[in-house]
Amino acid sequence: MLREEEEMDLLFNITVSAANWALLAGYLVVPGTFTSLQSSGQVEHALQANKAGRTVLRTIQNPPLLSIACCLLVGGIAAFVWLLHFPKLRGNYIWLINKLFMPVSLNAVAGMLTTIVNVCASQGGDWSVMAIVTTVVTGTTLLVSVALLCFYKFYLLEKVKQEDAVLTRVLPLSRSQH
Repeated sequence: MLREEEEMDLLFNITVSAANWALLAGYLVVPGTFTSLQSSGQVEHALQANKAGRTVLRTIQNPPLLSIACCLLVGGIAAFVWLLHFPKLRGNYIWLINKLFMPVSLNAVAGMLTTIVNVCASQGGDWSVMAIVTTVVTGTTLLVSVALLCFYKFYLLEKVKQEDAVLTRVLPLSRSQH
């Protein structure tokens, strides 16, 4: 597995790096959708005048920015799913742990922290619908990536290590008997 990781196709390494970047960029862009209308006093005052305006103010405050963030997040996740369709990658636990699950987990933590800081600092602790949705999506990504990281690192990779240890002990014995 170590040799396979070292000799992995450049296309896979570039794709996983780009997907990680897209996911992180999406996490960092989404909180920008929380405050854009509220930062403009005139727009906020006009929207507060009626019920529909208040609803808009509490949901999506910057649709173009939200679209960019969603495209980045969906694109990153789609690239990960595409990469997992290759048997060569699915069987290389070390590559998956180091290039996919660990970076996704760390990026999700960064996204979660960014969301919490934005809500606490810019929103005064007011959890808008977008902040809640962002936290749920980021939290789900974090939980799934950490679960996969633990499964691959502490279960699948450990099985390989144990099998390797058994083979290492058995092979020298069989050679000396012949």
